[in-house]
Amino acid sequence: MHPFIDLGFVKIPMYGVMIASAYLVSYLYLVKRGKDAGFDKSKISDIMFYIVLWGFIGAKILYIFTFYNDFGNNFYERFINIFTLTNLRAGFVFYGGFISASIFVYYYSQKNKINFFKLADFFAPAIPLAHSIGRLGCFFAGCCHGRETNSFLGVVFTSPYCEVDVSLIGHKIHPTQLYESIGNFMIFLFLNRLSKNKNLKEGSLIFGYFISYSFLRFIVEFFRGDNRGGYWLGYFSQAQLISILVIIFSFIFLRFYVWKNKK
Repeated sequence: MHPFIDLGFVKIPMYGVMIASAYLVSYLYLVKRGKDAGFDKSKISDIMFYIVLWGFIGAKILYIFTFYNDFGNNFYERFINIFTLTNLRAGFVFYGGFISASIFVYYYSQKNKINFFKLADFFAPAIPLAHSIGRLGCFFAGCCHGRETNSFLGVVFTSPYCEVDVSLIGHKIHPTQLYESIGNFMIFLFLNRLSKNKNLKEGSLIFGYFISYSFLRFIVEFFRGDNRGGYWLGYFSQAQLISILVIIFSFIFLRFYVWKNKK
């Protein structure tokens, strides 16, 4: 894949193009649903702006926490290197953004006296929709790549500008970005269909997303070949541990809140 669109006088990063596309498509989707849910364009625009902002901040913070030792040999070096332009642009951990954006939505709902679960359910289908498009940006850039494989699904990255580990350039590797992109789009289709059920209790959609994405991420992690940071118990990545915790928490919540009074 080509990480940039080369127009001669300027190179446009495909990752940025796909992130912008993800924002636009999810925004249009939410605006279309907004009338029935009672959310107008201005409110959707405001909330989305801060979700994206806090999402990037949280994703960067967790990236720094995960790869803290790689930024230098001592605290001073690490602190300085964190704020270099290269490090600010590169490297994000999705779950960090996932957590910080969720906290913002809760704060926003409390401040504006909006039912948190109603607001979260409204945005729930748009999250995997945007994520599925964003992962295509990862595929173009070569980040979040898979490990080497002989499978017919394997792809070969050859561009010297891609973010695939140097030792894997020219070798067949799992297109984990596409695995996750397809999986997220399937989650979107499922949640979008489920959102039309008027009998769902508030909170069902957002926790349905938490469970389905965490399960997807847990599986895809086994095929990742990029630097995952430290491994817990010698086998599970940080993302897999978070996935397990999210699934457990979500089922507990569904049991005591959503399914409590359901037959």
